[in-house]
Amino acid sequence: MKKAVLFFTVALVACGPITKEELDQRFAKVDERLNKLEERQRRLEEQSIKTETRVDNLAESFTKLRLDVERLKTGRETISPIKTPEETKRSVEVPQKAQEDYQREYDEAINLYNQKQLNKAKEKFIEFIRKNPQTPLTDNAYFWLGTTFRDLNELDKAEAVWLTLVERCKRGELPDCNKAPAAYLQLARLYELKGDQQKANEFYQNLMKDYPLSEEAQIAKRKLGK
Repeated sequence: MKKAVLFFTVALVACGPITKEELDQRFAKVDERLNKLEERQRRLEEQSIKTETRVDNLAESFTKLRLDVERLKTGRETISPIKTPEETKRSVEVPQKAQEDYQREYDEAINLYNQKQLNKAKEKFIEFIRKNPQTPLTDNAYFWLGTTFRDLNELDKAEAVWLTLVERCKRGELPDCNKAPAAYLQLARLYELKGDQQKANEFYQNLMKDYPLSEEAQIAKRKLGK
């Protein structure tokens, strides 16, 4: 920068005598251009951060879709013993009804969240977890409850819910933990937001260790520059 200014000064002198006022005006124009360039660079950096966030969100969506497909495949390939029609009716009716019930309750909570009715969604997710502590959607309810608290700017509650999900999955207390990697990622981002980069890095590292094949683990690698 100093060399550029010096060159500019020499060029001005070489063009002929100018007054101090003219020189000040020309330097002011140079400063203005530099300020505009710096502002443009700042905006590009902000746009880059927003793009990275969108990519992370897309990765989370792809992970959910992949896990849903795998769950469907597993259900389709499961072979059950041959039963009489009466035995089949007795054994399937109650679980199917229970599944329909908790699926409906979960969908209601998700719909409220998507409609930005966050306080109602929060209550629905809490009610779902209380009534359905051991279903394949319980981990999803924990994750979205934490996300709802985050959107309500209740960050300590969001942290507590996501940590609960992570710990319950570690102890094997939930039948499905497809949302655990996303909870790790959100916790890391939350600690970054709070300015605790060391703790954020710990969660990025734990995410890569516990769920190395997940999309979230790839995001963690990029965050840590690995």
